[in-house]
Amino acid sequence: MSIEVNASVTVAGHPDAVFTEAAGKVENLARFFTGYAGIIPGIREARLEGDGVMRAGALRRVQLSDGSVIKERILRFEPPQIHAYDMVEMNTLQKLLCTNMESTWRFSPTGAGTRIDWHYRIDPRNGLVRPLCLVVARLFERAMQRCLNNIAEACRA
Repeated sequence: MSIEVNASVTVAGHPDAVFTEAAGKVENLARFFTGYAGIIPGIREARLEGDGVMRAGALRRVQLSDGSVIKERILRFEPPQIHAYDMVEMNTLQKLLCTNMESTWRFSPTGAGTRIDWHYRIDPRNGLVRPLCLVVARLFERAMQRCLNNIAEACRA
């Protein structure tokens, strides 16, 4: 049974600009995703592989602050509404706990700007690791919220 985690924020700005800042510039991921509590590493660097074009099917290589590298596959890239991806290569902790992780970011216009809803589905490897996976998932949820708050702050500046 999957574990679901969510974070959301309302950001000042039009969905086109907010989407571009949050999801359209791969290099911004290192600015925004800083990790949490020493267990969830931040992003040190992210880049697209191949021709470098962000689109469904593209691969994103992400170097984390703990030195590990993960690869994400873009599942949907529909500016300014949806950015979704899953894991192609996970780091050691993810491999021990999960069979896959899938993420969806949704951008919706609101009276105050743009609401970003970030949803992650984590598939635990088995019932034995599920309790630990639940703990890590809650820490990851805090890292997600921190990331969205960083995006909101950047859009205010």
